[in-house]
Amino acid sequence: MTKIRLPKIMNETLDVFSNRYVNTSETAITSIQLLKVAQMITSKGVRYKKLDTIDIPNYYAIILLPSGGGKDRISNEYDSLVFKPFRDWFNEKAEAYYLEKKQKIREEYTDKNNKPIKQLIKEAEKSIRYPVLEVVDGTQEGLFEDAKTLKEARFGAITYKMSEFGMFLDSAQNSEKQFLGCLYDGYDGKIPSKSIKHGKREASIEDMPVNCLFLSDPTLFSSGNLKNMFNLLMQTGLGRRCVISFQKQQDKIIEYDKEVAFRKEQQFYKDCKNLSERFMEIFNKIPTNAIYEITEEALKDVQYLYKVQMEELENATEDVLRKKEIQSRQHKALKISCLYAALNHPTELIINEEDMQQAIDTVEFISQDFENFLKYKPKSDDAYDKLWEFFLNNLGKGFTRTDLIYKHFNNFGISRDKFKDRFDDYIDSLQEMALEKGYFLEDTPINRNSGTEYRLIKLEEQELCEDTQTLEDLI
Repeated sequence: MTKIRLPKIMNETLDVFSNRYVNTSETAITSIQLLKVAQMITSKGVRYKKLDTIDIPNYYAIILLPSGGGKDRISNEYDSLVFKPFRDWFNEKAEAYYLEKKQKIREEYTDKNNKPIKQLIKEAEKSIRYPVLEVVDGTQEGLFEDAKTLKEARFGAITYKMSEFGMFLDSAQNSEKQFLGCLYDGYDGKIPSKSIKHGKREASIEDMPVNCLFLSDPTLFSSGNLKNMFNLLMQTGLGRRCVISFQKQQDKIIEYDKEVAFRKEQQFYKDCKNLSERFMEIFNKIPTNAIYEITEEALKDVQYLYKVQMEELENATEDVLRKKEIQSRQHKALKISCLYAALNHPTELIINEEDMQQAIDTVEFISQDFENFLKYKPKSDDAYDKLWEFFLNNLGKGFTRTDLIYKHFNNFGISRDKFKDRFDDYIDSLQEMALEKGYFLEDTPINRNSGTEYRLIKLEEQELCEDTQTLEDLI
């Protein structure tokens, strides 16, 4: 059972899901749950006010759990069991909006005798975009069109869910990278239209809530290009906008008593039904387009003290990525405080000291995972260690890519095809391992730059040239 301070219904829901998913970290479950709450509350147009600034209480989450950890299943059960009444509310409003658009088209396309022109109506109806609650296959154009539809409908929020975030980044082309750039802007409620060569560019959409849930296996981010991509995300801002939760592979707790397991299963569904009714009761009380204003006491006595603590923590670390993550916590806490105010007292449109402190506790609770993730070095197999041992045993001796893949792959406990496909990742990891252990993996162009030879050397034996990347540069 979690010990952090949360709104009562958040605590009770978290306990229900933590008891069901005993092998999943509470930080991950909390973050998924918070995403669902943000999706629900922002769909009603809720905002918050800090002094003269009005902002959206949306939420971005990266959930890093090993394969088989139940990331998607947890998310789906929140949808189908706890937040189903809200999702039904959205679908009903979406259907009403769609039918209204169809009716207007039928009224517009009539002949002189007031009879519908069927062909024109059929073509016009094809252009109607149905409001959607959740997007799983995003493009820049699609995101803009969804935002335009919701803006016209005057309800809902965009929620983007990606189940294989690591794989998406690994294969991202220019269009996918542009889409990530749009999500970066979406954190502040702005959805830019795509620039086109011909025709008039549409104006960007402002004040549109966007929530994001990125799910991935953490092993994908441990080395190579994806590690560099993750670092770039943190440097450029999208990663810093996300609250990152992380869990490494661990032995599972097993319930062997089938009677106990069955009773727990029954109780889980019973609890979810009760929670869904209570969430919807709160949701119905929240005024549409409500603006919750942060009180002076919450700003001075809670938020400002947190700001000072974060500045002290930032000064105490030399890690660039940690500094940037720490800098982002205050803004995340402000957004979450509005969500908690709506849950704690839906009709009292303020954010008080308790709401703010609960939000800060939540951010700090989940953010403890970030430093652990930075230190994470998984052993999905022992090929990395065997590759290291091979070079160490052949210290100073050079090997080409062809030599390693076709002559020596048996030494690494991995198939030739797998080693060939992931060769660059293994070499990147080996370079990091070498630097950490006081060595350097030298790569030298050969055969008129058509190939590369790799050689492990001791750092004391040869000074590195000025162009050589340091360990700090690599990470």
